[in-house]
Amino acid sequence: MTKYAFIGGTIRGYLLFKELLDQNRIPVYAVILKEDEHEEEKYSILLSELLKNNNIPFSVKKKLDDDDYKVIKESGLDFVIVSGWRTLIDTDINKYIKEGIIASHYSLLPEYRGFAPTQWAIINGEKVTGVTLFKIEEGDTDSGKVFAQRKVEINFNDYAYDVDLKNIKCAIELYLEYFEKFENGKIKYFEQDKSKATYTCKRTPEDGKIEWSKSSIEIYNLIRALAFPYPGAFCFYKDQCFHIRKAELGRNNEKKFAGKIPGRVAGIYNEGIEVLCGEGTILLVEWEDKTLKKTNCPSDVVKSITSTLK
Repeated sequence: MTKYAFIGGTIRGYLLFKELLDQNRIPVYAVILKEDEHEEEKYSILLSELLKNNNIPFSVKKKLDDDDYKVIKESGLDFVIVSGWRTLIDTDINKYIKEGIIASHYSLLPEYRGFAPTQWAIINGEKVTGVTLFKIEEGDTDSGKVFAQRKVEINFNDYAYDVDLKNIKCAIELYLEYFEKFENGKIKYFEQDKSKATYTCKRTPEDGKIEWSKSSIEIYNLIRALAFPYPGAFCFYKDQCFHIRKAELGRNNEKKFAGKIPGRVAGIYNEGIEVLCGEGTILLVEWEDKTLKKTNCPSDVVKSITSTLK
């Protein structure tokens, strides 16, 4: 029986862990990610229930501590699986584990090393991303040896959640392939080409504020990248903050405006409001008032084409 530990959380960790349990691949220990306060979906609760029901020892936290490292070092593990974890792991523990720490990164490494690779890929208008299963080793961020990769298409109408589900499916397949090849003694890795590496910085909820002077495509990509369950791209109307849940390119997106005020409402329809951008227009279809925790159509709130979103 393969001996492994599980470290992770969020929907990607939950769905992977559920699949592993369904295949009777039981870890000897688990550390579950404690979500940030602004996150509405608490997968740590669901994961904790699974662990309790299967009598698996575990802890819930944002960062590994000395107790976790002690258990991992003393468990004689074949490998450690990481999925949906956000803080650094001390690579010194690799020497206590046969194959080391195995993690999934939602990009085709060495591209998009770092934070929120799916969000950044959508923001940047990428048409392809992917999943990389690799070893967490000493050195540069996400620079370890690679086990396998799979490409994932980003369609123009895909939101981050849609791409996440595609990535999660690929990641689960890669983890299962890893288990199988380990058990058959066929594990192989390859080095990343560091000359092709690109990096991303950590995002905060405040980074989602819409700059209406940008093009409609840039704003549309930002909205897609940050929509629920993420913090959301947001704007202000009459000093009230609204997070955009859904948008489309505007009816008049192809028109060239010789006179325009970015953020000015150019049309009000049953399906939403059309807003002028630095270039083109965007139709806001659904937004959320975070204070009232109420989601509705923007045209239920905005009633005049003299209105300007900030």
